[in-house]
Amino acid sequence: MNEGQEPNTASPLLLFANRRDVRLVDAGGVKLESTIVASGLEDAAAVDFQFSKGAVYWTDVSEEAIKQTYLNQTGAAAQSIVISGLVSPDGLACDWVGKKLYWTDSETNRIEVANLNGTSRKVLFWQDLDQPRAIALDPAHGYMYWTDWGEAPRIERAGMDGSTRKIIVDSDIYWPNGLTIDLEEQKLYWADAKLSFIHRANLDGSFRQKVVEGSLTHPFALTLSGDTLYWTDWQTRSIHACNKWTGEKRKEILSALYSPMDIQVLSQERQPPFHTRCEEDNGGCSHLCLLSPREPFYSCACPTGVQLQDNGKTCKAGEVEHWYWQGQVVPDLLF
Repeated sequence: MNEGQEPNTASPLLLFANRRDVRLVDAGGVKLESTIVASGLEDAAAVDFQFSKGAVYWTDVSEEAIKQTYLNQTGAAAQSIVISGLVSPDGLACDWVGKKLYWTDSETNRIEVANLNGTSRKVLFWQDLDQPRAIALDPAHGYMYWTDWGEAPRIERAGMDGSTRKIIVDSDIYWPNGLTIDLEEQKLYWADAKLSFIHRANLDGSFRQKVVEGSLTHPFALTLSGDTLYWTDWQTRSIHACNKWTGEKRKEILSALYSPMDIQVLSQERQPPFHTRCEEDNGGCSHLCLLSPREPFYSCACPTGVQLQDNGKTCKAGEVEHWYWQGQVVPDLLF
C-alpha cells in the first residue's frame, strides 16, 4: 500500500513495537501471526500512526530518533523525522486531527511537539518532569495526558498547546507505564507495573475504578478497541486482552515475542469527526497551530527559541532567543 491508500481494518489490527521491529497482528484472526512493518531496528519503543496516509511513526531509543515508514512498503527504508536533541524518547503520540507529533523524553525530561515531518519543533514542558513516559491525546477536547514514573509518580494532563497543566492522579501509583484514552466513553486507562494493576478514571482523574488487579506481571502499554482492552507485558513477552469494563474474558493474543513495547489499535475510527480552525489556512498561524481546550480552541506557537509576534499568529523572523535547560544553552533545539 502506498501513501494515501487505506489499509483493510475488518477486524482489530494491533500495531506494536517489538524493539527490533514494528509489527501488525490481526486480533480477530483465527491463526494469530504478526506481520513485520519495519525490521532491522535498534530499539523501537513507542509507536503511533496516521491512518489516512498509512504512515507509521516510532521512537528508537538506541538511535535517539523518531522515524517513519508507510504500511506495506516492505523493504522501504525508514525516514528519520527527528534526529537531534533526543536521549530516551519513551512516549509518542500522533495528533491525527492537527497533524502533529508529540513525544516524551525520560532523560532530558521534556515533552515536545512538531509537525509530522519534524519541522517547527517546540518544547512544551521542561520543568517539573522527572521520568515522563506514555503520552496520549484527546484532540476533540484539546487535551494531552502523560505518565511520570519519577520520584513523585503521577499522571498529568494539559492542553495540547501547553496550557492548563494539572496533576490528575498522584495516589496509589508507583510505576505508571501504559496510558490510553477511551475516546467514546471519555475514560482514561493506565497500567502500573509495580502495583500490578490496570485502572481507569474519568478524564479529570475522578471516579477511579479497578479493571485488572493482582494477576499481572509487568504490563507496559495499553490500547483499546470497542469493549476490548489490549496490553503488552514485558515478563510474559506477550500481548493480552480483556473486557475493558470488567477485566474478564482474559486471553493471550500473541506470545513468544522478542520484547513487546508500545501498542496501538490501527483503526480508521480514529479519523476526525469534526473540523478545527487549524485545518483552515493553518489557523492563520505562520508555524504551529496547536489544539487547545480553551476558546478559540487553538493557539499559534513558534519553534523553540523563536518569539511570537504581538498579533498572536506570526513568529518573528530572524530573532532567536537563547533557550536554557538546566542552566545550559541548548543550541540543537533552536530551529
